[in-house]
Amino acid sequence: MFEKHKEKKAAEEYRSALATWQEAHDSCVHALQLAQSFAGEGDESLMLKPGEAVFGKVTQCGLVEERRGPGHYQGAYSGFSIPVGTVHGRTVRYHIGGTRGHYVQGTPVPTAIDTGTAIITNKRVIFQGNRQTRECLFDKLIGSERADGSTTFSVSNRQKPITIHYGNQLSGWFDLHLDLALAHYRDEVPALTSRLQQDLIDVDSHKPSPPVGYQGGDG
Repeated sequence: MFEKHKEKKAAEEYRSALATWQEAHDSCVHALQLAQSFAGEGDESLMLKPGEAVFGKVTQCGLVEERRGPGHYQGAYSGFSIPVGTVHGRTVRYHIGGTRGHYVQGTPVPTAIDTGTAIITNKRVIFQGNRQTRECLFDKLIGSERADGSTTFSVSNRQKPITIHYGNQLSGWFDLHLDLALAHYRDEVPALTSRLQQDLIDVDSHKPSPPVGYQGGDG
């Protein structure tokens, strides 16, 4: 009875590990096939430049920029006041002196300022929102940082970085299409393909082995 329970638990753990591996394997195969065969496409909603092609498009993205919160005055008042008259029976006083305090600006906080569509091409990333438009030209790109379902682009022709938020569920998709677009821009598609091939080899090398006596099925 104990051995039967042990075999059943081992089978369940194997099926779970195999499903996790299969998902990783399929993702690597898809990424590799995309890099090998996809060179962008047209888009009637965007005025494309010569030689430009669209590699990805995501709707309902957020444009995020830092906005300062409310500031406050910090310090203490010093001085005195003297009465200078009355108005409607109330004494009016004149304050003499100053303060040793200062005004403290609010802390910059990342704030969503618009919602719209992000378009990735082999020349740039464009955000088209209801109120705002941003363009990150690859020939002006200094660097990018990806975290928490967002990508922040630092470009030389803008003082503030451009942050586009698309959510954690789309992180893998966005990263892959951005990497492929940049690879086409930099003429580095063979290097990207080689890396994806190695990723697939690494994943396949960790395919779980079935437990001894495993017959498949549910039992």
